[in-house]
Amino acid sequence: MTFATTILAMLIGGLAPGGSGPVQDVEMLSSGATAQWRMFSESDSSTYLVDMASIVRNGDDASIRIARVSKRLGPGEYRHTVDQFGVRCGAGQTRVETSSDIADDGVTADTFAADEPWTDAPTDSFDGSVREMACGEKEPSRAPFETVRAWIDAGRP
Repeated sequence: MTFATTILAMLIGGLAPGGSGPVQDVEMLSSGATAQWRMFSESDSSTYLVDMASIVRNGDDASIRIARVSKRLGPGEYRHTVDQFGVRCGAGQTRVETSSDIADDGVTADTFAADEPWTDAPTDSFDGSVREMACGEKEPSRAPFETVRAWIDAGRP
């Protein structure tokens, strides 16, 4: 099979190289590390999970993935949004860098650059919590899940 044919077969069949599983999407880490999605905040309409395994630090800067899951999903519905945050630890600032819509089947439906400006992340705010987790100052106490879907299937603990 030629390279082009292999790639086409992967795209049509939805298989990763080796033919053993789904194409990697935003739920999976390119490093091969197991995701550690943990619930850390909620509003009237959404629950927020952080992937503690996604944290990457580079000097004073960090990045972290946050999932936003609607509380209004029905049985068998798994769609959610994953935002990639940039964090400036010393400056106490955050911004959303990319946002990805995840379909019910777990595949990334759409990803777009958020192109947001850096904003202050005050203590005791949502962005303050994101900054604290990304900079290693705190960690949610909730149990980790490998996927957001697994967290939903477990009853959203």
